[in-house]
Amino acid sequence: MKERFFWTMLCLIAISWAINLNYAKSKQLEEPIFLDHYIETAIGDQITLYYVTNKDDRSSVNYIRAGDVEGFPQSDFFIIGDKPAPVDTFRHHELRSITFELRNFEEGFETKSFNEIAVFYSDGRSSTASIGELVIHPEGRFEKDDQLTLEQVSGGGNSMGRVQYAFKATEPLKIQEITSPFSEQIMDQFIFSIKGYSNQLEKPFDELEFPFEVGKDKRIRIEMIPESPNYNFLYSFYVRLAGTTDEGKPFISYNHYNEPSFYLNLSQEDVNRIIAQKAGGGFR
Repeated sequence: MKERFFWTMLCLIAISWAINLNYAKSKQLEEPIFLDHYIETAIGDQITLYYVTNKDDRSSVNYIRAGDVEGFPQSDFFIIGDKPAPVDTFRHHELRSITFELRNFEEGFETKSFNEIAVFYSDGRSSTASIGELVIHPEGRFEKDDQLTLEQVSGGGNSMGRVQYAFKATEPLKIQEITSPFSEQIMDQFIFSIKGYSNQLEKPFDELEFPFEVGKDKRIRIEMIPESPNYNFLYSFYVRLAGTTDEGKPFISYNHYNEPSFYLNLSQEDVNRIIAQKAGGGFR
């Protein structure tokens, strides 16, 4: 009787082990999945991308390619044991990041937008990854002249993702538009406001009436406040302020929003949803 009980329990343990093993195998990704990023950048700049991969994935990203632009990893990631260190760990997967410097080997590069990139790994694999949207401008797009019509005089943010920038008009001017490359996505995720220190102009971004005037030496402040303290994709973009002076001279000024990496806070449910959306049946 005892012997029969022993063998019965042993069989049940073996069956349970096999079921758990098959379940774990069923959750393995065929290839890493990149999160959605909304990034505006220029040739020569660095970008950081995040991806979800299997816990036992020993490979690292060698480089990426978007059209005729290539991104080469910078030496800012760590190896734990024999694989890249994770940003976060989940039941069957890890969140990892990689930072690239963008280079272009074609002359006459013009602004381009990409929703997918080619990814090449250290183990010889390659894949096409959906990444959200990556807007790449020619080198030097956001460099500023010594004398600006609308001069940035201060800027800063906090750990909750709120940022603000103050600008001073060095001569009388009119601001004719304020735009960003991801207006549709941003309007759902951020609260924008613009305030004038002298005339107390305070309106939500989508309720501003253009053009509006800013007198010489007067200041305006732009604030961007995330609607939610946590979300599952990352932003890095420029808000573009364009207008003309009283003499009719056009000008453009930029302020940058770069979401802090610690602001990304994924739960197990988030990871499951991202995999379901991006991989579909892409388990092995």
